[in-house]
Amino acid sequence: MKLDPLNFEITEDALEELGSAYARYVATASRVQDRFRCRHRIGVMGEDGSADRAACWLRMVSIVEIYVEALLKQLAGELPGRAPGGWSEVIGLLKRHHHVDVRDVAAWETLEACILVRNAVAHGLGRFTAKQFEKAAPRKVRAIGVPVRDGAVVITAASLLDCADICRAFIAGLDVHPRVIAQAQERLSQVSEGSESWPTGGRGGSTRAM
Repeated sequence: MKLDPLNFEITEDALEELGSAYARYVATASRVQDRFRCRHRIGVMGEDGSADRAACWLRMVSIVEIYVEALLKQLAGELPGRAPGGWSEVIGLLKRHHHVDVRDVAAWETLEACILVRNAVAHGLGRFTAKQFEKAAPRKVRAIGVPVRDGAVVITAASLLDCADICRAFIAGLDVHPRVIAQAQERLSQVSEGSESWPTGGRGGSTRAM
């Protein structure tokens, strides 16, 4: 049975969610710019949209994490949804139980940097901890185009677009990981023989709960 270019519906759903999250930011940013121009003409300082960029960054990285958790359960033949444990446990289970090492995906290193930015925004009001400085977190995020000023990340419109591209590349790359393809083919074979079924309808379930 021939697989589609994307092996799972959850992959299609995650990519669609990414596109929607970024599109919502773009629409909001456009409105903010219009308000800024108006206020600037009457001498009132407008917003710079930094909060919207941060919120979009958080959302896109969360979509990636939810997708990986759903993929873990999909490969295990369970219903899609949140896997137990945190992010480190999820990627550890993928490697131990399914021989899928996320580090094999080309976009992994840049995604790690995106996660560092997300953690700084979510847990440190945009600032890195002393421990993160020791682990060279500022250098890593600068490598993906995110400036660090006075110990805090500065999410620009350009770096947000790069984050969207990184998240998209990681999801698509994990979907075609050799071990993921092999296990998808095996499960499709089992379905065609009538010995097993996908947890939900379609090729690989859905992550519409994202």
